[in-house]
Amino acid sequence: MEHIITCTSEELGIISSICGFPGVAKEIMEASLGKRPDEEWDAIAASTINQLILKGYWDEEKRAKDENPFTEDMQQFITSYLNTRQLIHCANLKDQNILMLHQIEKESWLLHIIDRDIIHEFAYIEQQEISHLINDYFHFTPEKDFFPLELRLSDQCFDWLRNKEKIQIIRKESFFSTTEEHCFNQLIEDLEENEWSINSISIFNISNGDSKLTNITFFIPSAHGVWVVKYDKHLEKPVHISLYNLEQWYDLTKSIESFAIHT
Repeated sequence: MEHIITCTSEELGIISSICGFPGVAKEIMEASLGKRPDEEWDAIAASTINQLILKGYWDEEKRAKDENPFTEDMQQFITSYLNTRQLIHCANLKDQNILMLHQIEKESWLLHIIDRDIIHEFAYIEQQEISHLINDYFHFTPEKDFFPLELRLSDQCFDWLRNKEKIQIIRKESFFSTTEEHCFNQLIEDLEENEWSINSISIFNISNGDSKLTNITFFIPSAHGVWVVKYDKHLEKPVHISLYNLEQWYDLTKSIESFAIHT
């Protein structure tokens, strides 16, 4: 892994704008700061440029000559970042951060971690690091013994899972067996511990600014392992949720890496 830059959303926005991507810059800054009047944006830009000067990223002499104030390496980085061909998006809603892995060349990728829509960290990585980085990012460490559990839900019931108020409706609609009821109780316990959020890993192909979802995996960390969601052709309950141990989870992230590389 080769570290590139750690910066704020405002700094990333200014770099993007100066390097020829003003539309993207606006999106980045509004995601962090919300919509602002023009005079406020001018003040934010002036303050942010001072920060970039202090960090040594902004060359005032080059800017005075009406040149791009950033190094060639920085310009190449931002161009590669904003012209991503493929993206792996890993959401950790409980911790309020996101891991994104951008494919910039056939075997070269860019790591991008966003913390609370404020701090951005970038590094170059090789494709064989993908599964390791995903595992390291989520860092699952089950504290209790593993035992295999599984159950099925309808699409509607799965959509309701994030809503605590819908849990009894799910029980009523699902007609669980005794074994499934036990599984569901453990799932709900783990879901509550995860603050009623369901994590995901999504893969997107990107072309001409348009992104197409090609694969998505939903999962919930558990004290006993990781709950993984898969869809199949079951007519009434196509959502299959099963508890994975760490070895199965590592196999899954390796398969996600393989899918992304060969797509």
